[in-house]
Amino acid sequence: MRRFFLLVLLVPVLLLSSCVMSNVGAPTAAPFTPDPSGNVAVFTPDTGVTPDGNATVPADGTNSVVTPIDSWTEGTPAPTSQSGSGPLSGLVICVDAGHQETGLTEKEPCAPWGPEANSKVNNTTMKAKATSGTSGVSTKKTEYAVNLEIALKLRDALEAKGATVVMCRIDNSSSISNRERALMANEANAVLTFNIHCNGSDNSSVSGVEIYVRGTGDNTSEYAERSKTDAALGQKLLDRIIAATGAKKRNVNKSDSYTGINWRDHTTFIVECGFMSNPEEDVLLSTPEYQDKFVSGIVKFVTDDYLNG
Repeated sequence: MRRFFLLVLLVPVLLLSSCVMSNVGAPTAAPFTPDPSGNVAVFTPDTGVTPDGNATVPADGTNSVVTPIDSWTEGTPAPTSQSGSGPLSGLVICVDAGHQETGLTEKEPCAPWGPEANSKVNNTTMKAKATSGTSGVSTKKTEYAVNLEIALKLRDALEAKGATVVMCRIDNSSSISNRERALMANEANAVLTFNIHCNGSDNSSVSGVEIYVRGTGDNTSEYAERSKTDAALGQKLLDRIIAATGAKKRNVNKSDSYTGINWRDHTTFIVECGFMSNPEEDVLLSTPEYQDKFVSGIVKFVTDDYLNG
């Protein structure tokens, strides 16, 4: 009986000791410091760690973080792949699959600057945190699903060239606002963001690819120069995509209307891959071969134009 009681007392002690040892050396989230202006979040970079503090690499040797990105909180590290070897080695690129299954109707500031800098769009302009997007007239597929299919292919292609890739979401159940996605990319020190979307129109004959870049922003000369540079790069990106896919070439548009552009501190492209309201283009957008062509055009832009520009 004495031995039984000793065993009962020892088991909790052993279990507690095991739990304590299992947490030794566990990765911790990077500290978060609010910017004095109150407008921009400043992070301490700590790439390769997922929001819950666990960095994981798949057993098959690929580079992507496999922990699902269900949500993300300011002040925690952005989930990234590990940089490999190749022409894009050392380059951090964000791939943001637009929209998500469940929209977020709560509002967030569309831009970091105040009304004194831009009276039309500023930090008092409130927009929905996230929406679910459109759907295909032929395929009936949701835009957020098609966006993710293309984004995952783009991730794999960029990683194959050695890039470190920040994925804002890797599944459709994610719940991350547009502003959070932008800050996630900033925190990881991304130099490029490709925000993948599909388009829609009341006119079913409308088709083609178009790109959105930053507009007038805070109306400083520095911002104007960034807008000019991004527009020029956007034209090169559009040309590469059209050459790869044969799609109709539309425009490169400057805009202050997009939270995902305004909050990012680096070159950002909203890539409207085609119109899901067009019966033929809707089918193409879900075709693996066409998606591969689209991705190849983006990668060609990065390797041949962005790096050598």
